[in-house]
Amino acid sequence: MDRDHHQPPDIDDEEFDDWAEERLADVEYDTELGKEMGKDAVRLARGEMSQEEFHEKYHEQVQAEFGLDDRPTKPEK
Repeated sequence: MDRDHHQPPDIDDEEFDDWAEERLADVEYDTELGKEMGKDAVRLARGEMSQEEFHEKYHEQVQAEFGLDDRPTKPEK
């Protein structure tokens, strides 16, 4: 697998999905979930989404995919 170390396309560019699929091709987990979480992680870093929104959006999907949700992003209450 030949992966470049260039910056990925912007999450709003059409090329992002192809770029992400190429990098996720060898994983056994849900690549669509990985792509969507990756895009929202960028949105979180940009301040376009809160940690609580991110965690709530993916909690059930992460539990279903991995059997647990032990991410360090759980919002503190």
